[in-house]
Amino acid sequence: MTLDFDGIAVAIAGRYAAGQLTAPAGYATIRSSTANPPGAIGPTPAVVVSADQGDFDAGNGTRIGGQDWFVRFYLDQTSDLERTEPALRKWLNVLAYQHLSGVQLGGLVATCRLMSWRIGVLSYGGLDYAGIEFSVHTTTSEGWAASV
Repeated sequence: MTLDFDGIAVAIAGRYAAGQLTAPAGYATIRSSTANPPGAIGPTPAVVVSADQGDFDAGNGTRIGGQDWFVRFYLDQTSDLERTEPALRKWLNVLAYQHLSGVQLGGLVATCRLMSWRIGVLSYGGLDYAGIEFSVHTTTSEGWAASV
């Protein structure tokens, strides 16, 4: 079995799908959650997952990997944080716990944890959105043998 980075990204996006969470009272549920960045953000709220960086360490027949992912939540097209900040805080309560109940994604992914978040204006396709950016870290473990 080899690492499937695309599969990991899709699994992370699946954690934020509408059927996996309940929107805060008074707010529409997430309309889309994808690991395949669209040309433009469609109906909001929406989530887009993308790879950031990773590393590997190998020895004793095992290769341990660490991968960092951006999970960006786009609430609405706006740059007026004064009006959207309360909504973003309510969404933060929901979204920050999507990896708490199950830290494994399956396969070679040993853990999937939320590492940090920030609220602000997120640009996408030349437009500004009020949103939340999360940093999610996955740890993988796979059998490994050096070959010469």
